[in-house]
Amino acid sequence: MKIGFLTVGTEILLGDTVNTNLTNLGKLLNDAGFQLDKEITISDNETEIKTALDFLLSECDVVITSGGLGPTEDDITKETISKSLGLKLELDEVHLEWMKERWKARGLMMPETNTKQAYIPKGSEKLTNTQGTAPAIKINSNNKFIFIFPGPPREFIPLVKDELIKFLNENFEQKETDYQFVMFFNQAESSLASKINDFKPEGLDIAYLASKGIIKLRFDRSSVEKEDADQFLKKLDEIFSDDILAYENVSVEKVLSNMIIKNNIKISFAESITGGMISSLLIRNPGMSQHFIGSDVIYTTDSKTLLLNNELDQTEDWEELSYNLTISSLEKYGSDIALTILGEAGPISSSKYPIGTIFICISNGEKTVVSDHKMNGNRVEIIERSTNKAYWELIKFIKNLN
Repeated sequence: MKIGFLTVGTEILLGDTVNTNLTNLGKLLNDAGFQLDKEITISDNETEIKTALDFLLSECDVVITSGGLGPTEDDITKETISKSLGLKLELDEVHLEWMKERWKARGLMMPETNTKQAYIPKGSEKLTNTQGTAPAIKINSNNKFIFIFPGPPREFIPLVKDELIKFLNENFEQKETDYQFVMFFNQAESSLASKINDFKPEGLDIAYLASKGIIKLRFDRSSVEKEDADQFLKKLDEIFSDDILAYENVSVEKVLSNMIIKNNIKISFAESITGGMISSLLIRNPGMSQHFIGSDVIYTTDSKTLLLNNELDQTEDWEELSYNLTISSLEKYGSDIALTILGEAGPISSSKYPIGTIFICISNGEKTVVSDHKMNGNRVEIIERSTNKAYWELIKFIKNLN
């Protein structure tokens, strides 16, 4: 059984909108034991929709579409699919009245243009969309199943969970996979792959994904014998233990938050180059409200001086400055551990240090570690890599305390 996904939206091709539905669909299917096999993104054009649909139906057993169910004239997905399959659109009076009542409850009168959303293809099944006015639709076309879903993620994702995956579970066998994830830091993708190739089992289904200084290794344990998979994982731990972030598909900030909570640590930050990103991403994790004490965005010379209480002179030596700021953060917030990060993101350096240079200082009052690093990429990439590097250095610091 193969699954195809057709995304309709000129705004995606223009780069105005990110296709998060593709990412979410792939993950939800994989978590349920299925796999997305093909995906096509096209503009709001009748010919392109028909051509893409014909191709996916020729290759796949189930096709999901996203987008083009709105009330405006460029929303033509449902109309084009119905025409392509030779199905007449019929007005669903019950759904039309429901739409009108929904608008009325908001103190508004439904525009006449919205009536088009109440039309569904003859012989199709209307699926309940609890988050919007456009009904989702399921069509059986010669034992090929088409799910026509709205594009907004808040509507699309519940329909995938409640309708699509339920249908797949009832009608198709799940794919036998057993994915294991290993997250690495401080490793280059090509170098890591070269080292792993020396001992990976023959036939192992393996893939690498590099992003912002982190490499995600995914391998399918079911593609080899259990003993070989276990031995492979053991070998990874023996060779790369110092550079392994986690043995699951998880973010670096989630790993750090778990460590902070487990060790009951009160944490504070002083951020320059990252502009608050270290704090912002970390506090998204549940439980951090009991451990995150406070943070200062020390982007200018004046703000650094304020954190230092005007007692210490500014210095051009970032090793010394990061240390002074870290101690000040410990004292200001009464935290158990404080971290300071300074750096140059570019495009023009405002210090004696070249673009991409960062300094990270971590201290608990008794032990202090200051390190400097070189980040590659453009301004945004340097900031994101610096954030992940700060997390990684803090993870190592906490590990070494135990």
